[in-house]
This record gives sequence, structure tokens and C-alpha cells, in this order.
Amino acid sequence: MAFALLLVGCARKSNPYYCAGANPDNNCTEDAAGGGHFCTSNAQCSAPTSICELPSNTCVQCTVAQASACSGARPVCGAGGSCRGCTSHAECLGSNTCLPDGSCANSDDVAFIAPWPEGADNPACSMATPCTKVANALATGRRYLKFYGTMDEAVTIKDRDVILFVDLGATLTRMSNGYILIVDGASNVEIYDLAINGASGNGTGIWLPPGGSQALTLTRVTMSKNNGTGGTITASGGTLTLSKSTLSENNSTGGALTVSGGTLNLYQSTVALNTGGGISLTAASFDLENNIVAQNGAPGTMYGGLLIRQLGGGAHTIEFNTITQNSGGPDVTTGVLCQLIAQPISFGNNIVYGNSGMQVSGQNCAWTYSDIGPDTVAGTTNMNVDPLFDPDQGNFRITGSSMVINQADPDATLAVDIDGDARPQGGRRDIGADESIP
Repeated sequence: MAFALLLVGCARKSNPYYCAGANPDNNCTEDAAGGGHFCTSNAQCSAPTSICELPSNTCVQCTVAQASACSGARPVCGAGGSCRGCTSHAECLGSNTCLPDGSCANSDDVAFIAPWPEGADNPACSMATPCTKVANALATGRRYLKFYGTMDEAVTIKDRDVILFVDLGATLTRMSNGYILIVDGASNVEIYDLAINGASGNGTGIWLPPGGSQALTLTRVTMSKNNGTGGTITASGGTLTLSKSTLSENNSTGGALTVSGGTLNLYQSTVALNTGGGISLTAASFDLENNIVAQNGAPGTMYGGLLIRQLGGGAHTIEFNTITQNSGGPDVTTGVLCQLIAQPISFGNNIVYGNSGMQVSGQNCAWTYSDIGPDTVAGTTNMNVDPLFDPDQGNFRITGSSMVINQADPDATLAVDIDGDARPQGGRRDIGADESIP
């Protein structure tokens, strides 16, 4: 009787030893040599599942004990014995540096920087003996830099391709007057997760000087308490890209983001509470999508949220942004101010609402499928309704009863919102940076 019950159990797909067609009873344990999933050693497994996991006797990609079976862009042994990419620096034991493609950097390719006493003034900048100066790390010529702690240093990167990574809480600052970071020449620089704070005097947090072809990409970077007259980030050329970053509580008279003659790409970021103003674009190309620009400016500033003067070559896109509660001087358009725009351009699916003074103004700047108010703007597809932000959030996401839900352009194709939530959640996308989750 017991034997009969066993045969019935083996014929069920819920049985871990079930293999359809294995003889005599669809039982993997009786067909290991014939290619069934049952194993007792690695020799009985083949790629891509070349490791025998015990005690389940199952062929998998890796085990905790044999994690070295994972490599390349999938160096970590994850759940279910499957290799995956790294998601944190701690998962890369050899270098403590997880690259954007999910692979782990070779420690010989990384220059390590840490403040004293963890670091020392030395040219090696190795994982075992990190240096204390970013300049020393750059001098190694290595592709990757890894920051720990707080670095007090003015840094210039010129004609270099380099990627900067940090451990949680790492900060680049400057206690004396002047700039913090300059990216110049033909440099291609990427920075992940760094805090850049403390520019003062006539300094700038980040400066891209004119005359270069530099490209700077900031991902999950935060900048605050930069109070120099030069601005929080000033780009006089090159290409500046910010993604999932925050510029807040900077008191620079130069504004939070000032771009002239170059290109600004701004995605899923927040520009808020900057007394000198939010974003100023002069003779620039730009692509702004899924951003919150809020509570910038002060009674004496010439703009609040966004100023566009003239146009550079390239794209001129402002889509799915929320621009609200910005302020400025008397008679200033504190939402979006267009000046000297010689050719017609159109911006769609934005919330520009509740700024002091006028919300939008300027010739040749048109708006479609946008919520603009309380003063109205021309355009049959535009709305003038309170977007109903959630005051408890403090980040100007919309509430579930907002009338901007499902009101974006039906032909829009943007796939996510500021938080990475999928668009649309309903029949159409929502206007503004945030997509409401039902």
C-alpha cells in the first residue's frame, strides 16, 4: 500500500523528483544518467545550470558555497540558485565597487579615497591603503574612483573619462571659498550617489567651463547648502545630465541650475527650495521630463521655477513636469518665463500651478495637455484645476482624487513617472511628474 502511494506521488508535478518521461515512474531519481534534473554531483549537471545543489539534488547556476560559478555581468548568487547582477557595492567583495551594468569592478581598476585615519597621503590609492586626496586618485589613471566619508577638496577633472562611486553618506565639500568640482575639456565623467555640499564665497558647486566638449552625468546625486555666488551647478558648455537627483536648499544667488550654450538633460529629479531660483536656460538645448521644480526663488529674484532665454540647437523638450509654488520679484513670471524665443515651441503634459505672479509667459512658447493656473492660458487641451497635491508628502505628488489623472496627451509615450512607477495606470497618463497609483 505504501509503495502504491509513492508511485502516485512521483507522478505529480509538485513532486521535486518528477520528470515527465523518466522511467519507470516519471521519477528523476531513476533517470539521472538519462539527463533528468536529479543530481548528486556537479558532474551530472551542465551549463547553464552546472552546479548540483544539495540536499534538493537539483542542478542550479550557483550555490552560496559555490558562488564563484557566477561572473561577468551576473556575479552574485541570488535566490533560487540563479546568478544575477550586483545591486550594492557590498556584494562585490573583491573591490567593493558595483558597476552600473551589474558587474563587479576589478580592484586594480579602482582608485580608493578615504579621509584620515582610514586613508593616508599616498600615491597607491589601493583598497588596502586608500589615499586622502581625489587628485592623487585621478593621478593613478584608473577608470573608477571610490569615495568613503567626507572629502574637503577642490577637484578639477580635465580631459579624463572617469566614473565616481561612493559608499553611503560620502560627501565632497569645501570649507574654504571657491568651487568644489570643475569638469573641463574633453572629459566624460559619471558620478553616482555622491553628496556635494558647501560651496561658498564666489564659488560654484559644480562648474562646466566654456570651450570644452565635456559630458557630466549625475545619478542619485544630492546638492544642498551651496551658497556661493557662482550657482549650485553652472554649465557654460558641454552636456549636463541629471537623473534621480536632488538640488535643494541652496542659497546661491546664481540659482540651482544655470545652463548656457550647452545641453541640459534632467530626468526624475527634484529642484526645490533654492532661493536664487530653479533652472535658467540660455541659448541651450534641453530635455526635461518627470521633474518637480518647487518653492524656488525669493522676493528679489528675476525668475522662480524656470527661465528660458533664446534657444540652442537640438531638442527643446519640457514634458510631464510639476512646477509649483515658486516665487520671485514683483511682476515676475515665476512658473515658466520665456524670453527672446524666435521660433515656436510647445511643451506638453505639465503642471504649472500655484506659483506667485503669472504662471507662464512669453511669445512662441505654447502649452498643450497641461494644467496651468489659477490664471488661464490659451489652448483647448489645457486645464485650470487645483492638482490636489498631498501636503503630507511634501513632494508634490498628486492625490487619487486629482482631476489631472488620465488627462495627458493620449499619444504620449513616456513609460514611467518621477518615482519609476509605470505610466499609464489608467486609460491615459496623468499630467505632471507623478502618476497616481490606484
